[in-house]
Amino acid sequence: MSQDPHALKIYIDGCAYDNPGGAGGLAGLQEHPDDWDRPAEFIFQEGYRSTTNNRMELMACIRAHEYVRERGSALGVQRVQIITDSLYVYNGLKSAVGWKRNHWRTREGRPVENDDLWQQLLTLRTKVKIRTDILWEKGKRAELPKAIDKAAKAAGKEPWRHDWGFREGKVGRSKVMNKSASQPFPAAGQEATIRIYRHGIIGRAKEPKFLFDFLSESEQQFISKYHAYTTPELLRIT
Repeated sequence: MSQDPHALKIYIDGCAYDNPGGAGGLAGLQEHPDDWDRPAEFIFQEGYRSTTNNRMELMACIRAHEYVRERGSALGVQRVQIITDSLYVYNGLKSAVGWKRNHWRTREGRPVENDDLWQQLLTLRTKVKIRTDILWEKGKRAELPKAIDKAAKAAGKEPWRHDWGFREGKVGRSKVMNKSASQPFPAAGQEATIRIYRHGIIGRAKEPKFLFDFLSESEQQFISKYHAYTTPELLRIT
């Protein structure tokens, strides 16, 4: 789907410092239809004390929908396009209806993270009376995506709100020296030496999620990051 020159466009972004668990921010910037000849303007900007990057991205999308719902016909357009660089939001929205039908579990049976926000977004989308589409655009190369990224980061540096849906649990740092995200642990029933650096409670089922470093016995060092939904009794902790 491409940008519509006659649509009102809302650029959104969210971020979290020391993700997960650090302060975070979100922001939204409104770009008017091309023939209106009006400058873009910020419509929301919020900072949170403790959250995650995905929650900020998702909450920014919620704020954009709230804005469209509250303003309604006063916006003077027939179509709104919400533009995000978050694949988590863009791809997740395609699956969220199925997650809800499956009692907020994925097809693999895992609990859905941030189900409180996904539920809120799905409800809002049924109440918005203007056609509202979500577009994904890669990166922050253009002027407006750069501006909204800067605004979200600035909000995160002055956090004043509390993300009540974020369950912090134990917070630590991985010893694996790369910035890659943790991957689902692929094995079952095997014994492994790990180091847990974060854990928390996920979804309405309140299942424990552990993030851990995996120790290579041959190299005698932690080489990769994983996460698993399990109980402490099933883990060998170093």
